[in-house]
Amino acid sequence: MNTKKQFFGRKHEMTLLKEEYEKPSASLVVMYGRRRVGKTRLITEFYTDKSLWRFDGLEAEPKLKQIRALLAQLSQLTANPLYTSVNCNDWIAFFKILDEAMAKKQHRLALFLDELPYMANRQQELISALKWAWDNLWQDKAHFSLVLCGSIASFMIHKVLRASALYGRISLEICLKPLSVPEVQQFFGTSFSLREICNLYMTCGGIPAYLQRFPKTKPLPQSIAQLSFCKDGYFVEEFDRLFKDVFLEEKIYKKIILTLAKNRDLKIPELVADLDISGGGGVSDYMDNLESAGFVKSIIPWDKSDDSKLLRYRLEDEYLFFFFKFIHPNLRKIRDNTHLQWGLDLLRSRTHMAWAALAFERLCLKHVPFIARALGIEPLIQNSGPYFRKADNVREGVQIDLMFVRHDPVITLCEIKYQEGLVGKGIIPEIERKVAILGKTSKRIEKVLITTMGMTKDLAESGYFSKVLLLEDLFE
Repeated sequence: MNTKKQFFGRKHEMTLLKEEYEKPSASLVVMYGRRRVGKTRLITEFYTDKSLWRFDGLEAEPKLKQIRALLAQLSQLTANPLYTSVNCNDWIAFFKILDEAMAKKQHRLALFLDELPYMANRQQELISALKWAWDNLWQDKAHFSLVLCGSIASFMIHKVLRASALYGRISLEICLKPLSVPEVQQFFGTSFSLREICNLYMTCGGIPAYLQRFPKTKPLPQSIAQLSFCKDGYFVEEFDRLFKDVFLEEKIYKKIILTLAKNRDLKIPELVADLDISGGGGVSDYMDNLESAGFVKSIIPWDKSDDSKLLRYRLEDEYLFFFFKFIHPNLRKIRDNTHLQWGLDLLRSRTHMAWAALAFERLCLKHVPFIARALGIEPLIQNSGPYFRKADNVREGVQIDLMFVRHDPVITLCEIKYQEGLVGKGIIPEIERKVAILGKTSKRIEKVLITTMGMTKDLAESGYFSKVLLLEDLFE
C-alpha cells in the first residue's frame, strides 16, 4: 500500500532545481530555512525519480561520531557492511571514501548533506574539507549535484554562503519560505473555506509540518484548541523545540522574541533598553540571525534607505505571534487542561478578535504580490510596503497599512480590516486623517479597502473606495 504523503506547492523552487539539475556541469546547491518549513521534503521530492544519496547530521555530536554515523549511512546506501568498520577520523578522508563509493555506481548520483550545521558541529573544518572535495573530486564531474541543507540559517549564511571557502562555487541558493495561502488552500482542498484557511494561516503560518497536524475531517477551531490549549498539545511545547540547538545563546534569543511579542515593533535602541544590555552592535547581530531564520522581520518605510534610523523589527513568524499572545501567558493552566471548551471560548473572545486584526494585516503584507495582481497594477509598481512616520514638533505621526507608489501619477493607499461584520462609513474619517497627515502630493491618492466580509450599502454607495478586495479576490 502506498502511504506517500501528497506534495503541494513549491513550483518556483522545483523549477529552479530542475534547471540546475539539467545543466551539463557539476552543480552545488545550498538551501536553508526555519525548522519545519519543508527543506528535506522538497529535496527528496525533487529527486524522487532520480538517484539521491542522503546523509543526515547528528545534533550536538563531535566530528568522530558524525563521521561514524555517516559511514553507517553509507553502508546502508551501498548495502556494504564493510564501511561501518572503516577507520576514518578526518573529513577529507571521508569524502575520498564517499567519492570512491559513488564512482562504483554506473548511473548519475546526487549527494545530499542534510542538517549540515549539525554535521559540522558549527565548526569551519567541515566546510574547508568540502571546498577541497569540490575542487579536487567533484567540480569537473558532468551532471554531478551536491546539495547542502540546514536549519541554522546563521551558519548556512555566514559559514557556507558568505565564507571564502565556497565563494564562487555555489550555483544555486534557496532560502525556503513558508507556503502561501493558495498553497495551503491546495493542501486542504475543499475541506475548509477560504476564510478558515486564512484563520489557520494566521495561527501557524504556511509551515507544512504544522499543517499536517490538522485533520481535514475535524472543525478547525476544535483542532486549534486541542493543539494549543490542551495538555500535551503539539503547539504548547513547540517554542522550546523550535529554538533548541538553533541558536547558541538560546536564552538571549528567547528574551528578544518575548520582548518583541509584547510590542508591535521596536527599534534597536528600544530593544537594548528593554533587554537591559549594553550596546546595540551585538543586538543587531542577534536580529540579523533571527531575521535569517524567518522569525522576525525588519521594516523600513518604503521611502527610506536600508540604514534608516526608522528601521524597526517585528515578529514575522505566525506561530510565535499566536504563541506569545495566547499560549505563553496560560502555560501553567494549559499543561493541566484536558477540556476543549476553555480554548474554544478563547478563540471566540474579544482578545482573539483584536489579535486577529493585527494577524490579518501581517498575512496581507506577506502576500503583497497577490494584492497587486488583484488590483491589476503589477507593471505600474515603483515601490510598495507599509508606511510609517514618527510624530515630531511639526507633524503628527502616521501609519498606513500598505502603499503602492506607482510609475503613473497615482499612489494606491490600502486599508486592511479584519472584521466579523461589514465595514461601515465610520472608516472614512480615519483614512481622511491619514491622507491629511501625509500632506500635499503631486499624485492622486487611490483608496483601496482590503477586508474579510465586505462593506455596508451606504459605504458602497459613497464611492469612497475605488476598489474593495475580499479574500476571494486575493486568493481564488
